[in-house]
Amino acid sequence: SKSKMKKKTTKTQEAKKILKKKFKVNTKIVFTEDGELVQQWPPVQKSSLAQADEEDDASGINLDKAKEILREEDKFDKEEYRKKVKEKHR
Repeated sequence: SKSKMKKKTTKTQEAKKILKKKFKVNTKIVFTEDGELVQQWPPVQKSSLAQADEEDDASGINLDKAKEILREEDKFDKEEYRKKVKEKHR
């Protein structure tokens, strides 16, 4: 009777299944009727360091490089935040 009982799958087991199938989760892309990209979540990294890092096939995580990439991305994020605030005040 125990072999017929199904075990409840845990969240980690479900996550592993999704990773095996290589689904892209937690992403949202919105297109116009013409097929042009309107919005993408999470936003694509804009810094040149991030693009160069993707091309490198070094194993492991380089913390110094990651800090530099985040600093550059912060510049873009701050600029966009300023634009949003200016639009809101108008």
